[in-house]
Amino acid sequence: MAHTGSFLPSFFTNARGEQTIAQAPNTPVLGWTLFGIASQMALQEENRVLLRTLSRVCLGLWAVLELTRGESGFRRTMGGLTLGWLATR
Repeated sequence: MAHTGSFLPSFFTNARGEQTIAQAPNTPVLGWTLFGIASQMALQEENRVLLRTLSRVCLGLWAVLELTRGESGFRRTMGGLTLGWLATR
């Protein structure tokens, strides 16, 4: 059930009143994780760079999807902050 009259509860819930801080990982999050781990294990620098780039692309895709389709203010904010962080890297 949605909490009316208070910013914080509604910031963390969707339109149905469900908590949306943590959700099951989706494909971009899994790609970010797997490519990130693989980049740490790569033996050649060119492979590390490629895998790190793929990892960041996946994270950027996740951030754009959260910013544009996030179910709560919290998730949209996290998408925006992540895009800003990626832009400084």
